[in-house]
Amino acid sequence: METVQKNLLESLAPKLRELNRGGYTRVYRRGGKTYPTEIHALIAEILDSLGSHYATGVQLPKTNLVADFVLENTIILIEKRPGEAERASLLQSGKKCIVIERSKTRSDRLDSGVRVFQVGELDDGRLQTIFLDDPSFNFDYAHILPQTEKCSVMHGHTSSALIEMVGAPKDGMVIDFNDAKPIIREAIREMDHKLFISERYVTGMDATHVNLKFTTVHGDFELRVPKATTLLLEAEATVENLAQELIARIAPKMPDNVRAVGVYVYEGLNKGTHLLAEVHRREGEKRRRTR
Repeated sequence: METVQKNLLESLAPKLRELNRGGYTRVYRRGGKTYPTEIHALIAEILDSLGSHYATGVQLPKTNLVADFVLENTIILIEKRPGEAERASLLQSGKKCIVIERSKTRSDRLDSGVRVFQVGELDDGRLQTIFLDDPSFNFDYAHILPQTEKCSVMHGHTSSALIEMVGAPKDGMVIDFNDAKPIIREAIREMDHKLFISERYVTGMDATHVNLKFTTVHGDFELRVPKATTLLLEAEATVENLAQELIARIAPKMPDNVRAVGVYVYEGLNKGTHLLAEVHRREGEKRRRTR
């Protein structure tokens, strides 16, 4: 048995050393072709299905970039963000240049992290942050956290929010304050004077009411609450998840040059949370759960 194990280890050792040096590369196969990443394979499949003519692995003149796909009037770069000089050369080429990359920042579990933008749409690549702190961003809410001791009894907070927007300035502005305020106020209004609770405690509902049931350290609770004043969350109704809900209502309405939205949500005085999430355009997947 020891001899078999020794022979097995000796046969594996060279392969393991090669793997440690990067000698093995994961590839994706589609239609008899191999691609370095799943995104490459997906783009190729889309272009093939459209009957598009394209070349791959093309060295772009006056740059150190190798284009992943080149069509008649379009260059596609995957996981390659061009530098300032390279952006200038690409813009002078007269072709549209699309960059596709996977971000490490996700706004929620439904976000794939894939980001697509066109070279030139972000001006010189400079990003700036603006923020709005306004008395009209205050709101009141009640919530229940059955898994905790102190907060497992229904109680309320007077909260306030500070909103920040990160983006590439257009005409000197990330976004006009007068355009941003109505978007934020609408989101705050939708959350004001609501009962927040996780949907996992729902036992039933009808056209006007929601039935809730949960167990805490204080005993069993059963509630029947108006649907119009209840906002159900996927997870527990913590201040962290309220911030996520607020961003989900603000981000899709931001202009295209806004890349990220951040919120500070205060739970009463001297405590709260901060969340910064990249904007991704998923109009059909907004997590609005006012019921």
